[in-house]
Amino acid sequence: MAVTIRGYDVHCALGRGVELCVQQLQRGGVTPTMRRFDRLREPLELPWLTMPGEAADLYQYLGEVTEQLLQKSGLSSAERRRTAILLGSSSFDVQVSEERYHADFAQRGEAAVSMPIVGYGKLANRLAQTLQLSDCHYTYSTACTSSANALLYGQRLIEAGRVDHALVVGLEWRNHTSILGFQGLGLISPSGAMNSFDSNRDGLILGEGVGAIVLSRAPAAHLPLLIGGAIGTDNHSLTAANTDGLQLSRVITRALRDSGITAKQLVAVKAHATASLKNDEAEAAALRRVLGEQLPPVFALKPLCGHTLGASGALELALTLACLATGQLPTNPKARNDGGLGVQLQRQPLPAPAGDYLFNCFAFGGNNNAMVIRHPGQGVAA
Repeated sequence: MAVTIRGYDVHCALGRGVELCVQQLQRGGVTPTMRRFDRLREPLELPWLTMPGEAADLYQYLGEVTEQLLQKSGLSSAERRRTAILLGSSSFDVQVSEERYHADFAQRGEAAVSMPIVGYGKLANRLAQTLQLSDCHYTYSTACTSSANALLYGQRLIEAGRVDHALVVGLEWRNHTSILGFQGLGLISPSGAMNSFDSNRDGLILGEGVGAIVLSRAPAAHLPLLIGGAIGTDNHSLTAANTDGLQLSRVITRALRDSGITAKQLVAVKAHATASLKNDEAEAAALRRVLGEQLPPVFALKPLCGHTLGASGALELALTLACLATGQLPTNPKARNDGGLGVQLQRQPLPAPAGDYLFNCFAFGGNNNAMVIRHPGQGVAA
């Protein structure tokens, strides 16, 4: 069952709010800043894509962003009571936990509790109460597919008649645990650039942000649709897909089947495109398996706003929809070559055609997600 995408918003390194984000994205994205970690035994400087402006209180900011989106989407009080909330994140409020630990350590030293709070379901429950939503509130933590999976489960809840609307939130807030963990795995780009599918790609750059989407049962001819998708598991490795692309291609094929379309009907692809060696190779192989050697236009958003981990599904969907509403596909003007993988990111501006868009999200732990979005063709504001 296709569901209407009734509203969307995004706050990330590109800007605070969807309009500012699109303006900055169409100017070519933003430059990473170097973040220094002084509390380590061996201090580090790592590239990071952070939201502009003063650091905000996580709980307050999340509440404000979602409340504003519900108002923009025109949900009445009665409709809110028929609205589920589904929140996907890799780190939840770990940043708050880190701050409390450092404060505790300053007072009590080694007696300090290392992780005094762990968010998980708490954030979705809190938002459901604050926003006066239904008692359907769920949390997803499947690494980089967290909020992408939340989107598909939101669609399923509406299809099953459990609710009429779903507020899907992707969250990734600045924290030391994530960035140092990725650095420990050797996945942060030493060059400070995300060169997805490029022969010189050397890793990713993390970013922070909030992406929020409102899904609705009610049809609307002028609004985009989430028409289908699929979730699958690849047990090849904890940190990388099999480079033959077989499991990823199966997820994409199932997503097309669930959406009732063929590969030839796709007008463009939003690639996951982490710029890590094996994952780009696996995704490229999967795209060629399903779509053939002549691919439709392919674009990537992580080189422009950073890899926002669990937030990336909802956040990148909101960014994509906002770009399509201006009549243009997102582009990657700094992309250089296809690295011999057969995937060249779109460098020049192209009109955004009406039709079906493949939306890839792949994750640590072998959890993979592919969705199909139907764009109506005319500009639609968020």
